[in-house]
Amino acid sequence: MLTRSVAAGALVGLLGAACSSAPPFSGWTPEQLYEHGQRAFDQGDWDEARRAFERLVLTFPGFDQAVEARHYLARTFFSDGEFVSAVSEYTRIVQVYPDHERTTEAYMGLCRSYAAMSPHPQRDQQYTIQARTTCQNVANDFQGTAVGDSAAMVAGDMHAKLGDKAYQEGYFYFQRDILPSAELVFLDLLEAFPDTNAAPRAVARLIDIYEAWGWGDQQEEFRARLRESYPDSPEARELDAPVASDTVSTVRSRAPPGPRLLTRWPDDRG
Repeated sequence: MLTRSVAAGALVGLLGAACSSAPPFSGWTPEQLYEHGQRAFDQGDWDEARRAFERLVLTFPGFDQAVEARHYLARTFFSDGEFVSAVSEYTRIVQVYPDHERTTEAYMGLCRSYAAMSPHPQRDQQYTIQARTTCQNVANDFQGTAVGDSAAMVAGDMHAKLGDKAYQEGYFYFQRDILPSAELVFLDLLEAFPDTNAAPRAVARLIDIYEAWGWGDQQEEFRARLRESYPDSPEARELDAPVASDTVSTVRSRAPPGPRLLTRWPDDRG
């Protein structure tokens, strides 16, 4: 009797091992996989939803809702913070199924995925640049639609972040009294990002630089620019505020890099 019990237990163990080695969702129909993935997604179970949709698109690529399944798959990656994988899935949709109704959403998914990878302004901004380009393209392609408007807003946010990055670079030199380098960075910022909040801050720093160098004409030029181009900025409001007699400039007075002509305004093209 003991021998039979042992044998029966061994048989159960073997059967269990065989079952556990079977692929996940083995024998499921595409409809079952799709419904299971949808249910898991709605419950916020990204791992389970991803497993179901991955099994579906790999096993049944001709399923009539395969594109929707890939869209769900991309969204699980995005929701789980795996933005590179989300970009891969969204890219597959727009390239392989350019005329599908989900493609518009996939383009917006690309925009948001790149934006989600955009790091703090102090770090390398490769993904920020990619996000701005992608989102601006989506905004142009779907102009006048909700998707186009949303993409334009994200593109604007990325543009502003790049402006902040440029300002921080200039301010790095400014704080260390490397004023010629700071001046060049701030002037470039005004050329590339005149429509961001970083621009009036850059103008204010240029005023400080030209004051330190004793360049009165340039100082007045940029004072006028600050008042005219950015009248509602904090920097413009502070421009004519009374200055306490004991205020000390944060910029040490030093000799300028050499005489040169007045710089042109950022919107001049002549």
